[in-house]
Amino acid sequence: MDKIEPIDISFFSTFNEEACNLCGDCFHKCPVMQLPKDFAIIEMKKLIAGEKTKKVLNECQSCFSCNFYCPENALPASLILQRWNEQYKNTGLRKRGKYFMTLYPHYPNFRSYVMEHLPKKTQEIVREWASLEPLKGDTLTYPGCNIITFAELTQTSFFRDLDIRGRLEYCCGETLFRTGYRDELLQVAKRLDKWFNILKPKKLLVLCTAGTNIFKNVLPHYGLEYKFDEIKSYIQFLWEKIEKGEIKIKNKLDMTVTIQDSCYAKMFGEEYMDLPRKILDAIGLKIIETESCRENMRCCGIGAGFSVDSAYQPFNQRSSALRNFKDFKRTKADAVCVYCAGCLAEFMTNKKLYFRKLRVYHILELLQMAIGEKPSLTKKAKKKRGKHFFWGIIRKQVPKLLSKKTFKLAEIPEDPPQFKEAW
Repeated sequence: MDKIEPIDISFFSTFNEEACNLCGDCFHKCPVMQLPKDFAIIEMKKLIAGEKTKKVLNECQSCFSCNFYCPENALPASLILQRWNEQYKNTGLRKRGKYFMTLYPHYPNFRSYVMEHLPKKTQEIVREWASLEPLKGDTLTYPGCNIITFAELTQTSFFRDLDIRGRLEYCCGETLFRTGYRDELLQVAKRLDKWFNILKPKKLLVLCTAGTNIFKNVLPHYGLEYKFDEIKSYIQFLWEKIEKGEIKIKNKLDMTVTIQDSCYAKMFGEEYMDLPRKILDAIGLKIIETESCRENMRCCGIGAGFSVDSAYQPFNQRSSALRNFKDFKRTKADAVCVYCAGCLAEFMTNKKLYFRKLRVYHILELLQMAIGEKPSLTKKAKKKRGKHFFWGIIRKQVPKLLSKKTFKLAEIPEDPPQFKEAW
């Protein structure tokens, strides 16, 4: 594969059937499915014809890698999202999928369940983020839904001056985008547009790569009219601080790590994918790459639930996560590093039934250790968070696992219900 460059807006355009030459590379090189060439071509023919596929529509995790593999830039990922959207509109989603809908409070979900069990101090942090008071400066720091469930990660000296604002009701709609729910994403954009016009930030700093991509490359094409002078990922923010000497490394860490890349890192090109590696190198860590890394990285596991057929089937997600765990173990690295709090949640959840030792760190924890701070997200708190994610699925989702009943998402109003709780 040629060097990955930052994407342009055409990357999320509709599938170009005329450009597709049925070479099969998209699904043959897919890090998840890895279909034989002949079978990949058959599957693409069925997709184009609008017929049911044997593998792709069920097993795709919408990581968008196939768009990079396509030599003709036909954008096969967009065709999959289109077919999922048609399938959802025709049949709805199985009831078990409700538990993974991000549209709280319409659908109490796996995150709101965890937040009900947060320590009081963590609840206070999240409650402060919900404020609609004017910003202290010109930058809104957007936590994203996953950081909200691991809010302690932000309690560090290098984030001290950030004005963090957000709540689950202001979800960016990332999973709606990756599952093809176009109409609902348009509604999310309207809600966010209204929120931004209340706070009036000039710049947006996003504490996850997924959210950075959604705000920069996706929502402007789904009705988000609010314009920012700058949209920056916290990974870029951290590296700039390290380069300027504003984050001083005091303790080099004597460890080896392997990396779970964010599915969206590839959207920003090789230089962006280098950034977490530069940070880890700066703090003394030796990196051992897995076979599937960087633009070939498989989703942490949650993507195995994205298809309409899967409808967030928990065993599909678990199987996908365990496949990654096995790859991590093969590297013999001391630990796994993630820079997406969603990946952290997925791994801590699935570690509950993984009976081999596997240490997982968010990059912020490692950086805190390197500057002489104790990680604000303690080992005990991280383990408890994984426990609550796990038991939420067992208690709330598993009882609906075999139900054949379906549902469709309610319309998302521009104004979320009056804020009463921290979530």
